[in-house]
Amino acid sequence: MIILASKSPRRIELMKKISPEFKIISPSFDERTLLNSSKHLALEEAKNKAISVKNLAKPEDFLITCDTTVVFEDRVFNKPADIEDAFNTLKFLSGKTHQVITGYTISHGNKEILREVITDVTFNVLSDELIQRYINEINVLDKAGSYAIQDDENYHLISKIKGSYSNVIGFPIDEIRSDLESLGAF
Repeated sequence: MIILASKSPRRIELMKKISPEFKIISPSFDERTLLNSSKHLALEEAKNKAISVKNLAKPEDFLITCDTTVVFEDRVFNKPADIEDAFNTLKFLSGKTHQVITGYTISHGNKEILREVITDVTFNVLSDELIQRYINEINVLDKAGSYAIQDDENYHLISKIKGSYSNVIGFPIDEIRSDLESLGAF
């Protein structure tokens, strides 16, 4: 059985593109407890989520955990603390290229895959008015970097991406599918 340890509705929807049958469990690890602010923070958080749910999986299960961060020149932008923090993050990223890093683990028996997937995202130059409209209309408080690529159609925050689109959503489909296949899940 494939188990996705995530409460994220976006990850759950993307997991359905890999396998129609999987189980969902919620990790009990609180991401805010890690003081690490390196670009490898997402992988550290994914590893801690795996530890928090390991006893809920059987050895024959394929346990997947993920976390995503936004990084610009070693500065990490996780979920914003509040609307002001979201505004300041988007203002800071305006006109710049940053990296979206998803760290994930897949455990199966005594085998474990730990991986980071990096996508470059370039923002357009954003006016204060556009940023304010965006944070008023989109729930940015649950999104690393204060934005969601899947909500960009009406706002045009993003000018280009280089790499995995699904990684920017927080779940790199192709890489996870490939790793599950290498472990014998399919």
